[in-house]
Amino acid sequence: MTGVIAIMVYASQFFQATWGQGFAALLEVSAKATLLLLLAAAMVLVLRRASAASRHLVWTLALSAALALPVFGLILPAWNVPIFASLPSVTSVVQRGAKVDFTAGEPNYQVIQSSEGPAQSNHPWTGWILLSWVIGFALFIARMTVGEIRVRRIASRSQPLRRGFANIILEDARRRLRISRAVDLRVSPEIGVPFTRGVFRPSILVPEEAQQWQREHLEFVITHELAHIYRRDCVTQVPVQIACALLWFHPLVWLAAFQMRKERERACDDIVLSLGHPAPDYAEFLVTMGRSLRRLNPAWSTSIAMAQSSQLEVRMKALLDPKLNHKPLTANRVLVAVVLTMALLAPAAAIRATSKDATGSISGTVHDPSGAVIPGAGVVLINSKTQARIASRTGEDGTFNFPAMPVGHYRLEFAKPGFARARTGEFELGPSRNLHQNYTLDLGWVSEEVVVRGHRPLQASAAPQHAPRRIRVGGMVQAAKLVKIAKPVYPASAEKQGTEGTVILRAVIGTSGQILSLEPYNDADPALAKAAVNAVRQWQYQPTLLNGVPVEVATTITVVFRLD
Repeated sequence: MTGVIAIMVYASQFFQATWGQGFAALLEVSAKATLLLLLAAAMVLVLRRASAASRHLVWTLALSAALALPVFGLILPAWNVPIFASLPSVTSVVQRGAKVDFTAGEPNYQVIQSSEGPAQSNHPWTGWILLSWVIGFALFIARMTVGEIRVRRIASRSQPLRRGFANIILEDARRRLRISRAVDLRVSPEIGVPFTRGVFRPSILVPEEAQQWQREHLEFVITHELAHIYRRDCVTQVPVQIACALLWFHPLVWLAAFQMRKERERACDDIVLSLGHPAPDYAEFLVTMGRSLRRLNPAWSTSIAMAQSSQLEVRMKALLDPKLNHKPLTANRVLVAVVLTMALLAPAAAIRATSKDATGSISGTVHDPSGAVIPGAGVVLINSKTQARIASRTGEDGTFNFPAMPVGHYRLEFAKPGFARARTGEFELGPSRNLHQNYTLDLGWVSEEVVVRGHRPLQASAAPQHAPRRIRVGGMVQAAKLVKIAKPVYPASAEKQGTEGTVILRAVIGTSGQILSLEPYNDADPALAKAAVNAVRQWQYQPTLLNGVPVEVATTITVVFRLD
């Protein structure tokens, strides 16, 4: 029981994950099939004075192409063509107006939806549509299967037609049509209309009344059914039936299948006339047979019935119209039609409808000054117009990606502990564009502060104080560490004058940990500045390591001189 429940849960999750793609594929196949069938209808209209075999070939190729569309779509490489506009599928989103704070070394944002996994659809009704299609497809396939089983049972219970001239007629017509395969002629009391079945071992089944038919009537029936075998109609009917089951909801598919069956019977009638049978006598026989139609309707099997009452009037008019072309198709024309259909089917199946002028993507890779990638860096994409913010982080390879973003103007902000905050300028995302850029984050500043105390004279006036300048140091980079310090000495002249102040020094810590290019940064008292420089020049640091390699880093050293 637990295993059954697990299978049901897995199936439910699989269906929820794939129904969106399935619905889109079904919609795309339906649209392409509509175009193919409309093109076939136009071709049939052009060939209205041509032979019925030509029009039957057009409808058969169109329906077969509609069935082959999803198969070719999986085999052929995709050819994306912008056709329609679609809404972007945004993943990790920050609330509009939310503050992104970089003061702590990394952004502070509120994520509404995780950037991992596909976004859920806002249209659950499409799932019900796809489920309805699956149920309909299964029902139609089941109906085809039941019909085929029924015909097979009837054939298995049938008996050979034991009339001497019947076999003579069969062999003579088979020879004239150049059919090399053996054909069985059988009789069954369960049917009311002749039909043909079988691909490799074909057989013709006639109703029990055929034993009393006149020789001419039996000759009409056998010749017509042999025409189906000669044209291999049992083979061409299979893909048409599957196409009807696959696109059961499409009215054009059913209309095309009906027209195909009508032209198929007319094409076989043309073959009967081509063997020398008089058209008026054959038409009269069709009327007589139409009155006796009963019981079995093998339309939902691979068998081919000779007559249907809804088509007899059209067939009779076609038989008696001398202006129509009754010649069968040649093998060369069939081959040319098949090649042209394949040439049309290949690009139609490869085309993938994509969004037009709606979205683009923004991606990039974040590096440190050494050229190595930075994983886990905070990246915030900001829409310059709406100020909407979308937050993400770089992956293990240092890359980030914002797919399916609306066109507009954007800017990026980066943050990573140990690195200086970075912002890009404003850039424009155009329609269907994929912007990719590499970005480099500089190391953060190192800051040291030393307080030097002296003795204040009793009547000395207090000197103005300057707030020390502090700059953040990231925690993810192995920052420089002060290992040797020489404390500045308060100048005696400054003590006597009661001078206080703050000296800010700018320097570079070299790869060996020594101080390089030391110089005052602010306007401090010269005596205080000299004392600070003389002392700091003797300091020694453990150098900053970036990816295990010593690098130079800028530093700010603040020396505060205060009098007690």
